[in-house]
Amino acid sequence: MKQSSGRVLKARPLSRNAALGIAAVAAVVLAACGGKSHDACPNLPQAVAEIGQAGFTVAQPSTAVSAATIGGLQGSVAVNGSTLYVADTNRNRVLGYSSIPTSSGAPATFVIGQNDLSSSTPGTGADGSLPFRFTNPNRAWVDPSGNYLVVADSGNNRVLIWTPLPTSNTEAPRVVVGQPDFTHNDVNYVASGSNGPQADNLNNPTSAIIANGKLIVVDKGNNRVLIWKAVPTAALASADFVLGQSNMTTNTPSGDIFNNATQAYTIGMRQPTDAWSAGAQLLVTDTNNQRVLVYNNIPNTTNPTADNVIGQSGIGSIVQTPGTGSTGLNTPWSVTSDGNNIFVADSGNNRILEYVSAFGRNQQAANYVFGQDNITGVYAANDPDQNNQVGDQRNNPATIGPTAGTLNNPRGVTLTSSGQLIVSDTANSRVMVYTASSGVDGTRPQVPCTP
Repeated sequence: MKQSSGRVLKARPLSRNAALGIAAVAAVVLAACGGKSHDACPNLPQAVAEIGQAGFTVAQPSTAVSAATIGGLQGSVAVNGSTLYVADTNRNRVLGYSSIPTSSGAPATFVIGQNDLSSSTPGTGADGSLPFRFTNPNRAWVDPSGNYLVVADSGNNRVLIWTPLPTSNTEAPRVVVGQPDFTHNDVNYVASGSNGPQADNLNNPTSAIIANGKLIVVDKGNNRVLIWKAVPTAALASADFVLGQSNMTTNTPSGDIFNNATQAYTIGMRQPTDAWSAGAQLLVTDTNNQRVLVYNNIPNTTNPTADNVIGQSGIGSIVQTPGTGSTGLNTPWSVTSDGNNIFVADSGNNRILEYVSAFGRNQQAANYVFGQDNITGVYAANDPDQNNQVGDQRNNPATIGPTAGTLNNPRGVTLTSSGQLIVSDTANSRVMVYTASSGVDGTRPQVPCTP
């Protein structure tokens, strides 16, 4: 049984067969094979539910905008108790679900940003106007206290904050960050003079979170992360600290902004996309540097050195070529944790990696994987037979789509307090729900199939 602080994880069903009856083992194995009969089947973790598609073997985004379809996902979902918020990026809306799904195809209960569940109009939304509009929102976040909903409204170059949490399209946000009001959407807005990064503006923010009373925004287009010591209550509030840049007015990618190359690699960022914190540690996906930066505490100064790194051989060294295996990453897009174990959406490798007891360990190898049957092999998308080709070529006729065990460019990962791992399976236009303890370690790449 895998041990974890902060949550109780049950034994992994496919690597702990002794804990299961013969009938249960047969059922799990048959599911892993998509209901087909073979001599051996890849040992892929199986999702228990999904939304956005009618079933696990459907992946095409529907042209019809509805309560049951998702057009595009670029970030992690938000959970508050049983309420689920999903930023449906390409349809310019946030979908609300009254419960975490337990089967396939559950419709959204409400929508934010549109008049109804069949609309997808982009926009901003003037003060007091309803419904409020989004343009390509990337990530939703509910703070641990359940007081705030934060949305990175990426296409409008701003972050929106609701309090209390909205449950319909009739509630406007209380605060806008990165713009002077709710109607502007300028890149790096400045009131006068030439545009450029400042402590109060944004360029394509892809993630925003609130933890320990602080607002943390991943400002992807400016290659930085901004931190406010307190949650802003007015527009154009200035951030207090910056990570990834030497000051608030630069936005050069890492490797170019410091005289010392090692220092640049240590504290510079290149197109970061996500952050996670529960109030103590801070994790940042430094995406185009192919790494996750680990801070043991939320920084309270500008540009401290991260304490640890995942995906590179050390803080002071970097290889921007995408990596594989148990120690490499390929475009890591999102990250989450329970304060002990770390989960990374390794989007370019079509997998989710889990690192056990990862805080305090530099360049730790991954322990478990979702979306593939091992941590060291090939990483094709939607590859249920694990032969590095899309589809299952063993069947007659061959299948060409996804299954409950496959992923295609996942860009979001969220842990719930009840032990669920929720994955934004971006290129499959769906959200997958797993048991968080069901990742596999690759020691049993194949399991017997039911006749």
